[in-house]
Amino acid sequence: MNTKHIIGVFDNEDNLLKAIKHLKQKRANIKDVYGPATNHDLIKAFTRESLLPYLSVLIAIGTIIGAFGFLYYTSVIDYPLRYGGKPLFSFPPMVVIIFLLTILVTGGLTVMAFLGRNQLFPGKEPVMIDPRASDDRFYLVMDQNFNPEEIKKWIADSGAEEIIEKEIDA
Repeated sequence: MNTKHIIGVFDNEDNLLKAIKHLKQKRANIKDVYGPATNHDLIKAFTRESLLPYLSVLIAIGTIIGAFGFLYYTSVIDYPLRYGGKPLFSFPPMVVIIFLLTILVTGGLTVMAFLGRNQLFPGKEPVMIDPRASDDRFYLVMDQNFNPEEIKKWIADSGAEEIIEKEIDA
């Protein structure tokens, strides 16, 4: 499905940041920002806080509980071995196993959650707004939820070099 978008082309990050703040105040629907480099100020202005760190903590807690339960079950309930007068369940040697399992499972599931949330999978065709987006230009892509002429005026007032109307696959 093709939808018509308004694209503002900026030559530097400062003008783009000014445009994003201005358009957010006007409640315009900013779809995406493309550029050659990452700028943390742009990310903070454009996006909301990610829930991925909270998901990682929940996965880590679940992995710790699961690993502890599995180790306890295998060493005490399912296959208890008493050798040399040592207790059936000795916690200190299992700390290393629990720690390493937590890192492995949390890292893997967090990466899979990130890729799933952003719909990044093998074979997906990249969306390329313009070949210059990876060289030296910044692109602000907007939906036409307002009057298109008004959006163009807001983008031009923010310092855009050029304004393009283009149909993009959604």
